[in-house]
Amino acid sequence: MTWDHSVDFLVVGSGGGGMTAAIRAHDLGMDTLLIEKAPVYGGSTAWSGGVIWVPDNTCMSALGMQDSQEEGLAYLEKITEGKANSAQLRAYVAEAPRMMKYLEQNTYLQFISIEDYPDYYPELKGGKFGGRSCEPKRFDALRLGDEFNKQNLHEYSYYIFGFLTTLAREGKPMMKGSLAGYGLLLWETLTYLFNIPARLRGRRNTRLTLGGAIVARARLSLMDRKVPLWLNTSLIELITEEGKVVGVLVEKDGKLMRIQARRGVLLAMGGFEQNEALREKYQQAPTGNAWTAGAKSNTGDAIAIGEKIGADLGLMDDAWWSPVFKIPEDGYLRLVIFEKNLPGGIIVNKKGARFMNEAAPYNDIGKAIYAAHQQSPCIPAYLVFDRTYRNKYPVGKVFPGRNQPDWMVPKYLKNWMQKDKTLSGLAKKIGVDAEGLLHTVDRFNEYARAGIDADFHRGESAQDRYYTLLSEGPNPSLAPLERGPYYAVPVWPGDLGTKGGLKTDEKARVISKQGDVVEGLYATGNCTAVVMGHTYPGAGGTIGPSMTFGFIAAEHAAQSENVG
Repeated sequence: MTWDHSVDFLVVGSGGGGMTAAIRAHDLGMDTLLIEKAPVYGGSTAWSGGVIWVPDNTCMSALGMQDSQEEGLAYLEKITEGKANSAQLRAYVAEAPRMMKYLEQNTYLQFISIEDYPDYYPELKGGKFGGRSCEPKRFDALRLGDEFNKQNLHEYSYYIFGFLTTLAREGKPMMKGSLAGYGLLLWETLTYLFNIPARLRGRRNTRLTLGGAIVARARLSLMDRKVPLWLNTSLIELITEEGKVVGVLVEKDGKLMRIQARRGVLLAMGGFEQNEALREKYQQAPTGNAWTAGAKSNTGDAIAIGEKIGADLGLMDDAWWSPVFKIPEDGYLRLVIFEKNLPGGIIVNKKGARFMNEAAPYNDIGKAIYAAHQQSPCIPAYLVFDRTYRNKYPVGKVFPGRNQPDWMVPKYLKNWMQKDKTLSGLAKKIGVDAEGLLHTVDRFNEYARAGIDADFHRGESAQDRYYTLLSEGPNPSLAPLERGPYYAVPVWPGDLGTKGGLKTDEKARVISKQGDVVEGLYATGNCTAVVMGHTYPGAGGTIGPSMTFGFIAAEHAAQSENVG
């Protein structure tokens, strides 16, 4: 066969998993190429919180926090309930700390532990009350030069006021409205304004945090290594010889090319969240791409292309669920991470009834909305709160009432955030049963005053209480709704991305429908049936595994004797 280009290792997809794999492959001496379908690099990682979940990580050790691989494995085995690949779980807890340490010692990727951010089920065997979730340190994107203009950044989920960036660990003090929080906000504003080189380039903030920082740090590491990244390059087909993947057919800038991959191809292309046809085929209704926070380029290409050569699929009915706010007037969509946990708010169905612990992990909330919808109309559900909540806390794009009174809220946001002086009036405006809502609020208020949610046990887990900074009373996750006016916003069952796709083993090798390894083909991230199965261990449970199995794939390919 005639090849237009030839490399040792080809990585398809430029998110955290793909970039990590490309770095490790290069460092192991392989001629490496990274290709990306979109005109920008970074994928969903660049839009994300940029956190990685790694048991027994180096940041914990530096803080004197105790953890072990044994505890990490015990925790994962508990929450996956025997439904995940045990060999993959063991590989993850063993290799994730090594991957993280390697990156910190050999690249620009540097992390800090969010030491008080608990696992999502910290009270279970092996769970921890902080430390396993780590975020990248701030990064000055001016170091990327013009390459920064090619990075994928999401305006709504990434910036405060449309231009300020913060670390995840700074979110709580800022939300609290304390002197320290206002000081952080002032510091970020001044740093932004007086960054003259950046301001000469425009309004975009070049002091990156979260997913933007992790991608930019990885990109600079690849630039130092002179690993090429081809944008606008779509995977069309996997080329095989005698059942082994030896290369790919791609379309680059409208031209078809055959690329040889002597030691292997890694698919790190994201999920199928933007593919309505696949979602309707595999996932429960109502579905579609209207409520997903995944990158626009995630259309399931890896899954369809892998299936054509006999790859097996798994977890196609699942996703990394999260409730979302969506404002149609401006296209705003944001994950509901903290608003649901805050005291003084509840989530109800069309009958006005609660149906879950609102402060549970967001993955569980998405599942709960779908489950409740099977019994009674619940899509959308509604976050209902009172004046006290409104004054203290932000809700989507609306800042706390103490900073943005109702008269300052734009009309289109007022249409989104319904308001009435009575609960009955509010119920009528949002199409919820008024009698049911009144009964629910009365019952909830009794629980809040007593500090015990007898229906759904809200506030009993440390995870529930992480964001409850301004609360009073016996349970920091509960507060009565008793001060009008009352407010409501719709809550949709969205996702960070799908989590089903190509089945892989502990070496990130793709598995065929016959249960054999597809030689020369690796996969990582959301285009795979992910290692975490149907659960979500903690913040960073998506990116951490994607980077780890990309790292593992590169090492296995470098050691392979099957050179094409």
